[in-house]
Formats: sequence, C-alpha cells, structure tokens
Amino acid sequence: MCGITGWFSPEEIKQEDEANLQKMMHVIAHRGPDGQGSIITEHAALGHVRLAIIDLQNGRQPISLNKQYQIVFNGEIYNYKELRSNLMQKGHQFYSQSDTEVILALYVYYGMEAFSLLRGMFAIAIWDAAKQCALLVRDTIGIKPLFYNHLSNGELIFGSEAKAILVKQGQAQLNENALHLLMNFRYLPGQFSLFKNIQQLAPGSILQWFPHKQPKIHHFQFKQPEPAPIFDVFKSSCQLHLTADVEVGAYLSGGIDSASIAALAIHNSAQPLRTFTLNIGDDPDEAKNAQRTAQILGINNIQGDIEYNLDKQLPNLVWHLELPKINALQTFCVSQLAAQHVKVVLSGLGGDELFLGYNAHKIIYHMDCLNTLMPNILSRSLSGILQRSLSSSPLPMWSEPERAILMLGALGDWPRVYGLLRNVWDNPKLRQQIYGSRMLDADLDDAFKVIRQHWPKQNDPVKAMAGFEWQNKMVNDLLWQEDRCSMAVGLEVRVPFLDPVLANAIQPLSRQILMPKGIPKAYMRSMLRTVLPQEILHRPKSGFQVDASHFFNQYLKHMADEWLSPEKIREVQLFNPDFVQRVRNYPTGKSVRWHYFMLYLMLMTHLWIDVFEQGNRP
Repeated sequence: MCGITGWFSPEEIKQEDEANLQKMMHVIAHRGPDGQGSIITEHAALGHVRLAIIDLQNGRQPISLNKQYQIVFNGEIYNYKELRSNLMQKGHQFYSQSDTEVILALYVYYGMEAFSLLRGMFAIAIWDAAKQCALLVRDTIGIKPLFYNHLSNGELIFGSEAKAILVKQGQAQLNENALHLLMNFRYLPGQFSLFKNIQQLAPGSILQWFPHKQPKIHHFQFKQPEPAPIFDVFKSSCQLHLTADVEVGAYLSGGIDSASIAALAIHNSAQPLRTFTLNIGDDPDEAKNAQRTAQILGINNIQGDIEYNLDKQLPNLVWHLELPKINALQTFCVSQLAAQHVKVVLSGLGGDELFLGYNAHKIIYHMDCLNTLMPNILSRSLSGILQRSLSSSPLPMWSEPERAILMLGALGDWPRVYGLLRNVWDNPKLRQQIYGSRMLDADLDDAFKVIRQHWPKQNDPVKAMAGFEWQNKMVNDLLWQEDRCSMAVGLEVRVPFLDPVLANAIQPLSRQILMPKGIPKAYMRSMLRTVLPQEILHRPKSGFQVDASHFFNQYLKHMADEWLSPEKIREVQLFNPDFVQRVRNYPTGKSVRWHYFMLYLMLMTHLWIDVFEQGNRP
C-alpha cells in the first residue's frame, strides 16, 4: 500500500523536473512513510511513496523491466503468488517477492488483458516505451483512488490524491457543480473531484495515453473463476486478505460484518488477532457489544475514545479528504488507534451493500409492496392532500414528514423515491434558500437527473438502489473516506467483502434470496450460522454516527461562530447566511438532522476554501 504520482508528457522530460516530482511525492508522503522512489524517462515521470507490507526488503518502486517498462502501483494483489507461479512456468525470472513485479510481468505477457487477472485492490501507472504509451488503471470495485488531469498541452498528470496534481497544475479552483452534488448526496457521484479539471478514473477502467494522440478509455472486468459456494468464497477472501509480511489486525464493531471477518481470520492467522474499536456511535452499547464479541471469539479488543480538538482536527481532515465529509472524524480516530499497533487492518465495509443490510433497503422494499397495492393516482392524490395539510405545520423546512409525503406521491418513480429517501433535496426554491451568489450563478446539474442517469436497468427497486449505491456511494463515500482517513496515518485497510470474486457471486442473487420477506441480511445471517453464535447474529443494527445537532452545538459552536458568521458567508458567497441563522435557531433534535448536516458541510467547505483555494495548509 502506498501512494503514486507523476505525469506523462509528449515533450521530453528533463532531469531537472525531478524537483517537481519530489514535491508531488512529498505532498502525499503520509501514504508511504517507509520510503520513496522515482524515475524519469523521456516521456514519463513516476513517483512512489511506500508503506511496506509485502517483500519488505526488495519491494521498492518504481520497478523496471528490460528498460522498456516502468510501473508504480498502489494496492495489494492477493492472488499474486499464484500468478507469479504461472509466469515462472512460462520461464519468466523474478528478482523480488513483490506483487508489483508480478503486475508488470503480466502486462508484458498479456497486455491490457493482464488487469482482469488481478484479484485485489489497485491503482497502477505504467510507461510502455516499446509501444510509446502510458496506462492508468483502477481496480473494478474502485477500492483505491486514482485522479488525473489531461492538460491542453497534452500532459497527463496523475496521483493517488488530487493534491499531488495541484503541485504541478497550480492553484486549486472549486468546482461549484461538484459542490452542489456533494451538498445533495453528501459525497460526489460519478467521477468528480471538488477541483476544477481534476477527475477520478472510473473503477474497472484503463486510460491509455499516447504522446501525440488523444487518450483512449478501455474497460475491463475481473476474470471470474469457476463458481463456488458463496460461503467458501467468503472464507477464501478472508484468508487471502491476510496475505502480508507484517501483522494484520481488524476493526471490530458490535455487528456481524466485522465479527464474521474476525471469526474467519483467526482460523487463518499465524498469530493472535488484535482488533480495534472506537467508543462512539448511535448505539451506547456498541463498544460493549464489540468487547463481548471479542470475548466470544477469544481475541484481543483494543478500545479508544475520541479526544476532540476540532480547531486542528477539521482542517486536517479537509486536507486529507479533499472535500467536506460527515462522520469522517470517527473513521480518522479509529485509524489513529489501529495505526499505533499495526500497519494493516481488515474492515467489514461492504457487508451491508452486498447483502442488503440497510434500513433504506427495507424502506424501499415496503414502498414497493405499497406500490403494488395502491394505484399511482391514489398515492399522488393522498400525497397532495397531505402536502396541503403540512403547509400550515410549524415543522422546519424539508422535514422528514415532508419527504415521506413526497415519496408517497412519487411511488413507482424509483430514482426520485430513492433520492428523497437519501435526502437529495435539489429544487429551485431550496437552492434560493441555501445558496449564495457564487453557487446561484454557476451551471449546476439537477441532482435527481444525475440519479436517473446512473440508475441501473433493474425492475426490482431494492436491487436497483443497491446497484446505484455500489457504483456511487460505495466508491465515493465509504471507500473514499476509508482510504483517506487510514492513509493519513500510514495504515492499510483491506475490505474482504469487496473481493471481486465474492461480489460477482452475490450480485446476481435476487432480493427475495438476500432479504426474504424484507428482512435485511437474512441470507447473510443464515450463511454465517456456523461461524457466529445467535447472540451476535441477532443483535440490532447500529451505526457509526453521532447526533448531528447536539454534536454541532456542543463541539462546533465556536468554530461556526467564526466560519459560518454572516461576514464570512458573504465573503465566500457560496451559501445564504439567512439559511444558516435559521437552522441555528431551530431546537436541537433528530428532526433537524439534515439541517445540521448542511451546516457541517458548509463549515467544512469554508475550511476547504481556506486550505486549498487560499493555500493555508494545516
């Protein structure tokens, strides 16, 4: 695990450009505290910062082959030993035990077909002098990030984080449309970044660059092995994700996702498994449940508390995340806790997405049942009556009852129902209330149209929702946050549920199989009954969130007084000071959760402006 950066140029790159490359590497050095390496050829400048996990002595990058091919790579390939053995049978000689050398050898033998053989997480940059082309490659799930900017002079700049590109590109500029989508989704759908002209490479994509031609985008899929029982695939994934030359630990919550991974890991680990839990969340018993799980499994559980110092923590979070995010502080703090003890942890991220475990899945299921019972004309009429009765209500704007009524009126229009459920609010009236002149003057996408554009062609709305979130929320919310918060402290997080073999085996299963009678994770619980006891399997689901309004007023009031003052809001011109004051006058409670999420995003956006546009790095 590490960070990569550099650029490809149609003109010859001079050795004096090494200074620029070193600056780009320096700005992401937190991703690789164990060493750095770089190489400059005629058309390629490649930089690498290393977190040493496999082949500690000889796994340094960049790696070259026959002076014709160079590679830098971020990630882990869990089947690299098998691939290495196959190549050795073909006569290839290896000089290290690293997975990076295997990737490059595969590319030499198989060309772009090589990437479909890789079982793991990866972002790759390759210079191929023989074909005079470069490749940027991202794994099919999108676990590891890869950003790029194709300049008008033909240069292609890339990096594991956008800030590395900024070193060469110059001053950061906010993409107002991306911010608008973030204010709706609380993450960035598609391939956006918050910076103008910098975008992500889509998962499962290869960008092929030539010195004097337009780049080409190719797509690939993981080459699925012979079918096997899903439980066996899950066990295999957990075993492969332990591949390392250092100790591997695990996150542990009170739920079944992390518990199942820990239970399977202890059977394959060469040493006792250490687990890590943060004492925070929307369930006061979460830490107790994690401790009890550890006791049942016979493993060590190390727990920690958050020590709030938000004046320093939030600017630092913005710097690493490169955008405002909600609930990232918890992820950052549990990463800090784990990094004090190990370099690698397993995470249960992805279990809810694969096995339909969210309350949102259950709500869409019940709305689908209602849709079969109630004609559309009746649901729209009832929604209209309820909206009129709500118009004189003292409830705050965009209240949960209002959204529920709108969802009722949209029954059958699943992209809209889904958006309303996930608090997508975009409409002209709310834009006027929320935004300032800089946003109102910008060309902004309709957030609901964005959902429609990406909505899967799937008759079952629950599976369609799961597909949409797999491609968008999973990649650009959960994985984005996990990568940035862990790599900020030099920690590698691995996600066994997001193994491509497991994902490809589960995704064809119907909703009736995965959540019969609308029961979230019913299939998964049945699958794990030989691994976990009933006490763990039937605990109620809890989250990793805090009460938005109480947290804001308890810990962020003084920062809000500064960063969301009417003067600051009018200076930056992104938001409407009347909206901010109106929300801050509401009584605190769960009914204003969305409203305080908006304030939190606004505050962190102003920090983003300070850190990136104005250059005040924390």
